[in-house]
Amino acid sequence: MRSTPALTRSAIAGLLAITLAVAFTQDTAHAQSAPPPAGSMKGAYVGISVGIYFEAAEGHFGKAAAISGIAGYQFNDRWAIHGEFGRNGKTCYWVNTDKGRKKDCHRDPLFSLDAVRRFESGSMRPYVAFGIGMGVHLGTGVEVPFGRRFAIVPAVDINMLPDMLSARPKIAQFVRF
Repeated sequence: MRSTPALTRSAIAGLLAITLAVAFTQDTAHAQSAPPPAGSMKGAYVGISVGIYFEAAEGHFGKAAAISGIAGYQFNDRWAIHGEFGRNGKTCYWVNTDKGRKKDCHRDPLFSLDAVRRFESGSMRPYVAFGIGMGVHLGTGVEVPFGRRFAIVPAVDINMLPDMLSARPKIAQFVRF
């Protein structure tokens, strides 16, 4: 079985390979920095993201690599609905017990269902996402389109509950249909 860092490196290598393949296909041969034509954002999209999951809960802190799948629908140049589901590696804490310190590890599912508001229709499209996940979910990022079908998206997700806060910086790749 591969370790979490090895899986993360493999996922990043896969994203890079897909990025290069899609960026240079016939459909995206026009200038890569040019914005997509008006109205071309409408429709379904899917993607994959990799990142690092940081969690603070019940007075403890942990981190782990994370990977997720994304599916969404863009209604117009501004609004979309977007779902994400995945998992992280083991998040471990040192916990004080009556018998001394012990290591407590767990894996959290990653999920969210969000409304997404994009702010520009040019070559860099900042956005905010808000909805439900492991509590209240907020996200922000910048979608960088490469042609009509493909985008790279650096982003940060935050989930909040009364006794838990998690943050996940990530990079995602979207393919539009």
